[in-house]
Amino acid sequence: MSENAPETLLRTPLHGRHAALGAKLVPFAGWEMPLQYDSILGESRAVRAGAGVFDVSHMARFWFRGPQVAAELDAALGGCVTDQPLGKARYTMLLQEDGGILDDLITYRTGEEAYFIVVNASNRARDWQTLVSRLAQTDCQDITEDGGGILALQGPQSWEILRQLTGQADLAPGFLDLAWPDSPFGPLFIARTGYTGEHGYEIFVDSVQAGPVWDRLLELGVAPVGLGARDVLRLEAALPLYGHEIHEGITPFDAGLRFAVRGWKTRDFIGAEALRALGEPSRELVGLTAEKRVPREGYPVLADDEQVGEVCSGVYSATLDGPIATAYLRKGCAGPFTASARGKEFPVTRVDLPFVPHRSRD
Repeated sequence: MSENAPETLLRTPLHGRHAALGAKLVPFAGWEMPLQYDSILGESRAVRAGAGVFDVSHMARFWFRGPQVAAELDAALGGCVTDQPLGKARYTMLLQEDGGILDDLITYRTGEEAYFIVVNASNRARDWQTLVSRLAQTDCQDITEDGGGILALQGPQSWEILRQLTGQADLAPGFLDLAWPDSPFGPLFIARTGYTGEHGYEIFVDSVQAGPVWDRLLELGVAPVGLGARDVLRLEAALPLYGHEIHEGITPFDAGLRFAVRGWKTRDFIGAEALRALGEPSRELVGLTAEKRVPREGYPVLADDEQVGEVCSGVYSATLDGPIATAYLRKGCAGPFTASARGKEFPVTRVDLPFVPHRSRD
């Protein structure tokens, strides 16, 4: 292949169904993914009001097994996993030696000697190499391209939809619970997790189940939702996105994510010494709103004609019907604030996060 040859994009098992629905398909992290089916704002509202389903099969899926898996993962990750209960998921971080965030991820403890991990698609290769290098006595398996995938069912009606899909009630009743129900599609693996701030579930399917489960969800009235609305929803809920609110130059303390590095004061893990040596962060992640113009990623934030921060993410919020953004601001600076778009300033207002209350624990 020549240097200038187009990239061969991976496709999820639902690619044909997305195309048949008229989705706008775009390259994303090496995959061809649905950005939207109709209106990004309409899809966002459908999730907040009822239920939507996202194909997130591009997310990287890893298995780690063996007698030493808990101890080795505990040393490899920022968050403690040795005390993670069976049948529970946990949000945590993969850190550099200096405490910078290589990625955020979710660990699922499926057995005494088995953990399933889902990481960001854009970081798949680096995360895999990093974890394998840190887990000398653990069996490691990357199943991202096994033909299966992940369907994220999100929204206030997701509980009832899941009951109709599986024929069972009260699956994964608590936030971060896991379940393995029998269903008309065979055994499913379900986690009460998501990326919208809404009550919801992520359904892990194999290559045979993916299409039929998707079709049934749509039959039950669930709206298909693309990556565009997913970004709006996660930002409304102030959930961090790698490459925006978090990256190698940001620590969990900067991002307000201390809970994701459980036991950092006493545990021995990669990045722990650096975290213990840090003082209080000099910057903080805040919310911004604007009247008309969306503060976009990279826009400087100014106070009294001095730059005091920078925008991480910005969208037009379907729920609030206005522009919202996150930004890192120097601690202690007072407004009023403006954002600068190529030298043209417009006012922004600092607000508390999240923009939309979380209902994931409801």
